[in-house]
Amino acid sequence: MFNKVLVATDFSPCAQRALELARAHFPQAEVRVLHVVTEESPFTTTEALLELEMLVSDAWKGETSLPGHEVVQGSPVQQVVESASAWGADLIVMGVSGQGGQGLGSVAEGVVRASTIPVLTVKSR
Repeated sequence: MFNKVLVATDFSPCAQRALELARAHFPQAEVRVLHVVTEESPFTTTEALLELEMLVSDAWKGETSLPGHEVVQGSPVQQVVESASAWGADLIVMGVSGQGGQGLGSVAEGVVRASTIPVLTVKSR
């Protein structure tokens, strides 16, 4: 049903679980992994790209082809929604930290509200 799945990651354990879930449950889908660098990010764009490449390589260990992946700058909500739409994604998958104690994390909640594409949110174990 889903042919193109965008996985948004912030490199947290919860985002790692979202990536694992997307890989396991949508094996026939084309996957793209996205990380958004903000002004508050602990990584520069170059560092984030290296981290993202390691993450994808580990998740697709032994595979001959790796999914597309990219690092962009800006507002996480806006960039996830725009990237998914521009790529033609059928589904967005992302982890939810829920650190505010009110359910969804602020970025995940913003994406759910702003996206016209279905969003699958994944909580930590």
